[in-house]
Amino acid sequence: MPNGRNSDPEVVAEKLLRIRDPHVAPLNALADRIADHEGLPHGFVPYVDPDQGGTDARLLVLLDNPSTKAEAGSGSGLLSLDNDDRTARNCREAYARHGVSSRNVVHWNVVPFPVAGVRNGGSTAAERARSVPWTREFVRLCPRVEIVLLLGASARDGWDRAGITGSWYVVPGKIPHCSARGLNSPGGRERFEKAIHQVAGMLG
Repeated sequence: MPNGRNSDPEVVAEKLLRIRDPHVAPLNALADRIADHEGLPHGFVPYVDPDQGGTDARLLVLLDNPSTKAEAGSGSGLLSLDNDDRTARNCREAYARHGVSSRNVVHWNVVPFPVAGVRNGGSTAAERARSVPWTREFVRLCPRVEIVLLLGASARDGWDRAGITGSWYVVPGKIPHCSARGLNSPGGRERFEKAIHQVAGMLG
């Protein structure tokens, strides 16, 4: 079971030096604004990994809320495919299998701040409703997005609450979150792999 690259503090430190690079600067400024609004230290709303596509991404992948491996303090401070947890690894390995370049992708959470309940647990409807302005702002900052992939029921609910309309393609179906629980749900792994295969084909 390979560790994520972000298990190496030197890798994380190098990435954090690049969180103001042009393609991620607006998104990470938003992360800081959300942290300020929530009364959190910067980094507790994880930054978009500069190794992702950022504002140049063609595929937006929405998940639920930050894992402890993404938050500063307990993790890298980055919303990253390289985080040292099962969810990041499942996505990372699926992208590799299907030929999805991380430079075409940007990840975000419909609740971008740490949730109040159990650590690494799900968000509440109230937290998703509170986050609607942030979801809308994030999408506005990603003008090149062509495809939206919603991973899990919370992501679908957060997206619906935001009421965002545009010309992009939202991958249909109840695609599970890429956590072990999501992928091990009945038919979950098959639906997830099918969705990644589909977006890989669309990205060319």
